[in-house]
Amino acid sequence: MTTSRIHHCLQPGVSVLVGTVDACGAPSCCRAVAFALTDDLEAMTVYIPVATSHQAIQNIGTTKRLAVNVSHPIDHHSVQFKGTTIDARLARDDEAPLIRARIEAFADTLEAVGVPRRVARSVAHWPAFAVTMRVEQVFEQTPGPHAGTRLR
Repeated sequence: MTTSRIHHCLQPGVSVLVGTVDACGAPSCCRAVAFALTDDLEAMTVYIPVATSHQAIQNIGTTKRLAVNVSHPIDHHSVQFKGTTIDARLARDDEAPLIRARIEAFADTLEAVGVPRRVARSVAHWPAFAVTMRVEQVFEQTPGPHAGTRLR
């Protein structure tokens, strides 16, 4: 496993998308606003806005399957985490500072590529659901010949 590639995508300022499927396998996607990983990369909590995650939460409740794509907008390095949901709840008030900090870091990154800060700041982010999954697989998703390669 190339942990340096994984850790590069775990820095603040990345873009985070969540993918789910319904009982028939139909996919759904929504933007996440923050995440936290255990040091051993065995579990991940991803924060998705209540306002935009209705279908994702419904799918998680049905299938428990979750994919989280983390991408660095500057160089497009991307990693996808796949796993099984072990908990879904409303984010606690003490988690709000993490979410706000990640939105600000995302705004910093977007500003570096010419996107006004107000764009990232306008993303719905609170209240949010906190969805924790057991990480079962990690894939390289950076565009190029190694995209889709299993990292873990």
